[in-house]
Amino acid sequence: MWLLLFIFISNSQFDRIEIAGVYYSEDECKSKGDYAASIGIPQGLTLSCIKLNGVRGANGNQKLH
Repeated sequence: MWLLLFIFISNSQFDRIEIAGVYYSEDECKSKGDYAASIGIPQGLTLSCIKLNGVRGANGNQKLH
């Protein structure tokens, strides 16, 4: 599972981090991040995809990759 994060930086410090989306593949996460960047993001905002390991499906017996 992949998280697309919006990382807000103010005065050279982290201001806040928001989860912009949850995706099951790195390619999909990066594609959504690239799309967001192409339409313009404010100064001080960084986009990043991070992998979240060890997440299980809603029924509890299926590990998501």
